[in-house]
Amino acid sequence: MSSACTLGAWLARMSNQHASPTLVGLEEGRIAIFGTGPEAPSKRSFAEWKARGYFPSVKLGKRVFVNPDEVRRALERRFKINAKEI
Repeated sequence: MSSACTLGAWLARMSNQHASPTLVGLEEGRIAIFGTGPEAPSKRSFAEWKARGYFPSVKLGKRVFVNPDEVRRALERRFKINAKEI
């Protein structure tokens, strides 16, 4: 990546190369997945889950991005409780 390339241009180029990986910031990703209601995890909890590696993220410099679809799938794999057969 050349030094003249901006973050926005790089993200746009990456978006065009792949089907539809939408990268958003942590807060926007948290809202996209859980909404803003009282059932949503706090900013601090969501950041802690990222730090523990519960879902994938992309770090560019000091900024962190997530793909809401990937985060949702990762959290479902980790925390989903299947119903028991009776």
